[in-house]
Amino acid sequence: MVKNLLLSSAFVLGLVLMVGCGKPAEPVAQNTTEKKVEKKDDTKHDGWWCDEHGVQEADCSMCSSKVAKKFKEKGDWCKLHDRAQSQCFICDPKLKDTFAAQYVAKYGKQPPEPEENKPEVKN
Repeated sequence: MVKNLLLSSAFVLGLVLMVGCGKPAEPVAQNTTEKKVEKKDDTKHDGWWCDEHGVQEADCSMCSSKVAKKFKEKGDWCKLHDRAQSQCFICDPKLKDTFAAQYVAKYGKQPPEPEENKPEVKN
């Protein structure tokens, strides 16, 4: 009887160890590049304008990895700031005015200031 109890206990313990807790394991990124892609991959936005980055949502290379891939394939990529070169307000602050004009044409007012794209302040 004790032998059967020990065998049954060992079987149940082995089964629990094999099955686990039922929660799927979270994927582990292999390097920092993969983490970056996971972070910005196709964030769901519901507007015409990306307030965070100051460009049209459908063309935001910082929110969508699919859009970013298209810009990279065209050779339009700022490696330093990880966005389309044609959307890099850090390298070329005048680009912000070009995109803001699109917003003004649609809404008749200035767009919200994109925090992430402000030029770096040098001390």
